[in-house]
Amino acid sequence: MSIQRLKKGAFDYPRYERKRVMVRTAAYFLISAAVFLLGYFSTGKKENMLTIVAVLGLLPSSKSLVSVVMYFRIPEFSASIYQEIAGHAGTVAAVYSMYLTSYRLNFPVNCFAVRGNNLIGYTEFPACNAAACEEHISGILKQNGIKGVTIKLFHEKTRFLERLDQLQALEHGKKEDEILTLLCDISL
Repeated sequence: MSIQRLKKGAFDYPRYERKRVMVRTAAYFLISAAVFLLGYFSTGKKENMLTIVAVLGLLPSSKSLVSVVMYFRIPEFSASIYQEIAGHAGTVAAVYSMYLTSYRLNFPVNCFAVRGNNLIGYTEFPACNAAACEEHISGILKQNGIKGVTIKLFHEKTRFLERLDQLQALEHGKKEDEILTLLCDISL
């Protein structure tokens, strides 16, 4: 039986990654503790080389703990909303359960869909600042040489679904995959 790894943009990715990062962090801390205890029991005192190795092992453990904290900040995305949007997406390229971070704000977005030069998103969270998210994404796209993309983030599901249905009629663009890959890169 093989373990299937979820990719960013899949609906359950944040939940899956939270568990994976928690297990990894626990393993890192246990390894550091085991190295310390090995040194302590083999020499009978704390002042030994394995204590230094154990303390240095806490650096990646602590970095991994920061990831755990960030993944716990991601809110739960609604499965029913995902199923409804996925039913409308059709051939439009889409990614789900994205949590974008910027210097000032964080943006939980249920879905991003792109067709041609049109990027649309939907968030079920009223606290998500749509204008700031659009500005953040626009800046990231420009930094990466992607220009001329119209960005619209919706809080109203019906308006988002109407626009998603309209995107079906448009022609595919050359940079759709690049845009979605970039969104995955800047998302947790």
